[in-house]
Amino acid sequence: MKKLILKILLISLCSSMIYTKESVSGAEEELKSPCYKYLKSINSFSNSHSLVIIDRSLEYNALTLDGSNRPEVQQFRELYQKEQYRKLLTDSLENAVEYRLYVRKAIYDAGLPPELEYLPVVESFYKTTAKSRSGALGMWQFMANSVKPYLKLNDYVDERLDPWYETEAAIKKLQENYKIFGDWLIAIAAYNCGAGAMSRALAKAEIESFWYLCENELIPLQTRQYVPKLLAIADLVMNTKYYENNIPLHETEYETLFNEKNGLFDFITVNRPYSLRQLARAMRMDTDELLKLNPSFTQGCTHPKNESKIRLPLGMEETALKALETIEPLDIPIKYKVVKGDTLWGIAKKHGTTVKAICELNNIKENSVLSIGKILYVPSKISR
Repeated sequence: MKKLILKILLISLCSSMIYTKESVSGAEEELKSPCYKYLKSINSFSNSHSLVIIDRSLEYNALTLDGSNRPEVQQFRELYQKEQYRKLLTDSLENAVEYRLYVRKAIYDAGLPPELEYLPVVESFYKTTAKSRSGALGMWQFMANSVKPYLKLNDYVDERLDPWYETEAAIKKLQENYKIFGDWLIAIAAYNCGAGAMSRALAKAEIESFWYLCENELIPLQTRQYVPKLLAIADLVMNTKYYENNIPLHETEYETLFNEKNGLFDFITVNRPYSLRQLARAMRMDTDELLKLNPSFTQGCTHPKNESKIRLPLGMEETALKALETIEPLDIPIKYKVVKGDTLWGIAKKHGTTVKAICELNNIKENSVLSIGKILYVPSKISR
């Protein structure tokens, strides 16, 4: 009886293997196509012990941007699949969830390619305070000379540090690039090298194609690598099942977005310089939370003269307005350059204020060591 059972099982297994081989042969032509150049098939056993073919191409989500099958992209795809770089990529995505999901929604609402959610990974690994050697700042890396008309930048405000404002600005800039060039890969590349440089490169090109510009080295190396990096990262994240990496699933992560993840806030508008720390205390709110929601106020206070919007957790508008009535605005702070021998105590005494007030205004600690030439903003009187 045992021999009979074994014989039946052997016949069944052989039949299954013949079926599998035929299935593989039938799939070969499809796998030869450019879209699936890097796709492959895998085999697995079902509960019935018959071999079942799982065509991994069925799990692959094609990008909306062209070029994911190009060797330039494959180079970076392989790089980011190495353990060290895969961890860096995963950490940057997970650590920036509260901003990244807002970026995803903003890009979707604007009708832009979904791959652009991962452009801040290329720019800054989603670090809101990232600063390049050339001075580009923030999650989307705006240069000081390129903020207008998108963002505010002055002695008291730098909206490049605000991930919500900077996302809105980046979307507008990308949309303008697309209107100029009519091609998303070129528009994205122009975000890196500048619209002027891209226009000059295209004037020399026989074909208006990003890949042609790369092949003929008509744009800088950094720009030639910029788009392939984006495509490789987007492909890995949007096809995490296919590539069998540990990156969170693009299509299922955080399906419901709330509060700051969805860009839902309350705001109050002021026209005088208020200390955010004082406001937080008056609201009985965590100071760090209010500062985190308002990172563009670089001196810890709103602008002395211009209209300022203070971002608040949803539902806190009334509380903030009542708290505002209990504190006085700062006098217009003055700029003070530290000289040899200066101390916080001495500067405070000279200007009729306190060390605490200076520290709050400049986001420094009371035991901070002052470097010669450092600019401090000093209130001319104590805020009550």
